Amino acid sequence: MLSYTMIAADTALQTLLQTWKQTGTTTIAMDFEGEFNLHKYGEHLCLIQLFDGSSYYLIDPFSVSVQSMKQLLEDPSLEKIMFDCASDSALVRKQYGIMLEGVYDIRVSALALGYTGNLSSLVERYIPEAEKHSGSNKKKNQMTNWLVRPLKADQIQYALSDVEHLFTLKACLVADLQEKGLQERVEEEMRTVGKSKGPDKPGWEKFSSWKYLSREEKVYLKNFFIARDTLAQKYDVPAVRILEKHLLLEMAKQVPSTDADFHIYCGTCTPRRAAELIDALKQAKKTALSELGHAFG
Repeated sequence: MLSYTMIAADTALQTLLQTWKQTGTTTIAMDFEGEFNLHKYGEHLCLIQLFDGSSYYLIDPFSVSVQSMKQLLEDPSLEKIMFDCASDSALVRKQYGIMLEGVYDIRVSALALGYTGNLSSLVERYIPEAEKHSGSNKKKNQMTNWLVRPLKADQIQYALSDVEHLFTLKACLVADLQEKGLQERVEEEMRTVGKSKGPDKPGWEKFSSWKYLSREEKVYLKNFFIARDTLAQKYDVPAVRILEKHLLLEMAKQVPSTDADFHIYCGTCTPRRAAELIDALKQAKKTALSELGHAFG
């Protein structure tokens, strides 16, 4: 069992940051837990896990101000060892306008060395003596509701395990990078890791087949997507509970003509929500037709 300190107030976080400065702590391990449209609408930061090499900390973002989190996450002088920070950096950027600084992403180092596996496989490769967590427990906690308080003991241990070995992994990877002459190249890449490569794409452009769609299909998909997400946001439910992504794509490719056609796609909703969704999708179709310059017919 890993012991930890819960940080649930700005004063506690400020004290921790001040302590690190006084003790010369310049590197920490860090990871996030979030809610990604599993239990409610949207994406939400739910927990920040920290390890300074000797002690573990959990920051509750529901109890700590954005300004205090910003002070931690945007400090370029405090190196934050993470694994695959892309989704985490996007999460805090979109939710809080926070730009992660000072990140050392060990996945970048691993990829430079030809290792494409996840964190567990990297731990197994470099630290075979580390305690293994069962696959079923891992899957259970990945799907858990991190929004609920208080957090359960197994959730907390799962969360802490994600930062437990990051210091050791970084040291092992750096040694391998130096041996293979890749250190300088990787350090250059670290300067931009976690940074947005451009404007964040809207959800409809994240469909894997987006670039293969015709102009008309793209316009329909965009408008159907907005209609679906507007309703999901209204009821604060995961968007897939209103309408699954593959159905949006099917509608964009074969646009329904009648209420009955729309109803085929909305059959999993309650009758009231189905009626509301059909009205929204019909309006979305009209908007798409207008964008495309067609008569409504």
